[in-house]
Amino acid sequence: MAWVRDNWLKVLAILLVLGALTDVPYYAYYQLMNWVVVGAALVTAWQAYKLNKDWLMWLFVLVAVVFNPLAPFYFSADMWRIADVIVAILFLASFFLIKPKN
Repeated sequence: MAWVRDNWLKVLAILLVLGALTDVPYYAYYQLMNWVVVGAALVTAWQAYKLNKDWLMWLFVLVAVVFNPLAPFYFSADMWRIADVIVAILFLASFFLIKPKN
């Protein structure tokens, strides 16, 4: 249960960015996705910071900046698809790269 408690936001972010690979016609979906990805990226950056994994922290800060819904980047649909896949892979990798110290 601790894993679910610690990672539910990342799992939701993965599902939303992979869902964005389909042609979702609703702007609200992308807004929700951006907020969730930013939240998950900042939580992941904080977890990496606490484990002294600075490179990983800055990588997820960059993810938060790119998906920032308040000052959005305007990329082509193809560029966003690439970004979505990369971010999904990064969040999946974070499950293995960020493990609490025992």
